[in-house]
Amino acid sequence: MNIPRSALGLVLAAALAGLAGCGSGGEPTSEAPPAETSAAETTAAEPEATAEETASWAASEPAEEAPAEEIVITIRNFEYEMPDSVPAGAEITVINEDTAPHTVTTTETEDFDAIVGGGETTTFTAPSEPGDYPFICTYHPNMTGTLTVSSDG
Repeated sequence: MNIPRSALGLVLAAALAGLAGCGSGGEPTSEAPPAETSAAETTAAEPEATAEETASWAASEPAEEAPAEEIVITIRNFEYEMPDSVPAGAEITVINEDTAPHTVTTTETEDFDAIVGGGETTTFTAPSEPGDYPFICTYHPNMTGTLTVSSDG
């Protein structure tokens, strides 16, 4: 395909003219264009609250209740690590730090049977009646413990 040189020159000239039209027309600079003024700079500063106003506002806010302490049974090295007692009906988190699966299963009643895989966490609800609840790991019957449920909550 032969393109006459004059046609090729005309196409190149048009392309260069188009590129030249995109320029700013001024001298190139390395300065960044001025930043736009932010809304914070254009609005008047609002007055700050006085110490007295702040104190009265803080006094009128209701105090937040502290979150309930999490009750945790940790399984580590095929042993249970647990609190001395738990409140009746409390949510109990079981953290299994072993690689083997374990359970926290009552032996005398059917009040709880928490199954937790290796490296996993689960929860169960403590019985609503105070008392001592012996439990085992059904996978490893030599793992035993007693969950003491108290009436204070």
